[in-house]
Amino acid sequence: MRTLLFVVAIVLALLVFIPVGAVAQHEVRVPPFSGTNFLNDFIAGDTLVNGQRRDPDAVYVLSCGGVYLSQAIIRNIGYTLTIKANDTIPGVSKPVVFLYENPTTGNPPGQLVEMRGDLIVKNLIISGYFEPLPEKLTHLQGGIFDMGTPGNSLTLDSCILTNTNGNHVRTSQPPRVVKITNCIFGNMGYLGRSNLGAGKAIDVRGGSVDSLIVLNNTFVNWQDRIIRHYSSTANIQYLRFEHNTCVNGMSYHGFLSLGKVGNRAIITNNVLVDAFALGQDTDAVRQAEFTESTEKDPFGFSRMTWVISAPNDTTRWTVSNNYYRVTPAGQAFYDSASILPIIANPPLVAGSPLTHHISGKLGADSATAFLTHTADMPNVPKLMTEMMKWYRRPAAPPDSGANKTKNTGAFKAAFDYDRRGYEYYRDDLDCAYSTSSPIYTGATGGYPAGDLNWFPARYAAWRSDPISGVATDGRLPSVFALGQNYPNPFNPSTKIAYSLPRTSTVTLEVFDVLGRRVAILVNNELKQAGDYTISFDGSRLATGMYIYKMSAAGQSVSKKMMLVK
Repeated sequence: MRTLLFVVAIVLALLVFIPVGAVAQHEVRVPPFSGTNFLNDFIAGDTLVNGQRRDPDAVYVLSCGGVYLSQAIIRNIGYTLTIKANDTIPGVSKPVVFLYENPTTGNPPGQLVEMRGDLIVKNLIISGYFEPLPEKLTHLQGGIFDMGTPGNSLTLDSCILTNTNGNHVRTSQPPRVVKITNCIFGNMGYLGRSNLGAGKAIDVRGGSVDSLIVLNNTFVNWQDRIIRHYSSTANIQYLRFEHNTCVNGMSYHGFLSLGKVGNRAIITNNVLVDAFALGQDTDAVRQAEFTESTEKDPFGFSRMTWVISAPNDTTRWTVSNNYYRVTPAGQAFYDSASILPIIANPPLVAGSPLTHHISGKLGADSATAFLTHTADMPNVPKLMTEMMKWYRRPAAPPDSGANKTKNTGAFKAAFDYDRRGYEYYRDDLDCAYSTSSPIYTGATGGYPAGDLNWFPARYAAWRSDPISGVATDGRLPSVFALGQNYPNPFNPSTKIAYSLPRTSTVTLEVFDVLGRRVAILVNNELKQAGDYTISFDGSRLATGMYIYKMSAAGQSVSKKMMLVK
């Protein structure tokens, strides 16, 4: 009886340490468009005249199968804006949001959202123009998301983003965290409204980035770059570009143009198909934005590589289990350059994935960082061969090409890439290569390389595997936090959760009541922003009270837990 009373007393005492739950979010149902109810007006209607939010915890829920129009930029000034689908329903489309022409300008808004607070978007389809009227493509604007004030975070999950002339995601101001998971990015760039230096997936040139996490996404049809951090003045402190499938990219100024990088850079388990399709060339206009590596080609121009960064002696690089393919159409373009009016000299080739600097950091592992593959994908758009040939042809008639410049005045729709509508990306795109391909087990842990969403069963296994690391859903933490272990009391194992608002070096230790350290669960490890859970096994310890302590970013916090055997 005395032991039971002791345990009850301990449990009651431990209640003091259990944090109070966060304020519940309030779902606000947004009706589909029916003639006058624009999405931007609906969200603006929740903002009072004094600028305060009517309901700061509102979560805007769009109906599956619904169509929504937005004709003005949404600005979430000082609050977290969450927009998501009401559910994922088999056989029913995710909500579709079109950027729709503004009656004053005659053009769609420049973005759907200009972030002036954190933004969370889940399970939506967003197109940069009103696709039911194809002629509206000629009014295409610059982007879908931009960041208007510094220090905010963007979370995109399970979305389809398509059709911008500039960049689907841009941070004109320094973000805290940009986290993009389980998305499809299609149709980046349109020469009818911009030039070949546009057409990017993610443009984070606006300064520092605490964490840039790009995980389990598919990118199709880009003109310029997947990531641009070129010419930025501060570091991407933590980069994780992992398990992405990338198909059909000119990569005009590079593939991953990382600029300044900080503590950690991870590029692993990706699949590339014609991802540097314009090839390694002697082309001063293209090479003007390959400068940050400071490396030169044999002709004294900036050396073209797929991944470019400003060299430093501190970044820890992991680049492994990446696979690329040049398709027959891609090789035919390289070969045809020898007979086009502008002859490639030396001949066009796919080029080098890495700078000499990054290769040097990897050492012998650089030789296997990117390997070739031959896997076919069942349904992807055709390679943008006609556009690339047009770029190389002389400007004078009858060629009327771009003459290897960014001058797009002679561009015609016939030279556009294989631009498909959102329904194609939703219903028909298929990048699930054969399970007999070596790359099906070629990623870390024996998982398929590339976007795991194309292999649902393997994706489910990966999500439950500790190899996947940080959780990929939900809000990013706003503060450092150490959760109460659960269960508590425990025998013999328990779980401990902790949260990091920014990339930090973390130590998590366990002590007995005399202050003696009995376990190190995380030993001075660099961790990206996010929520973590780790298991603690106390089977070798005696019954009693223990203290676990997390140290990160100059802060420390401790909590008590009770082991009862």
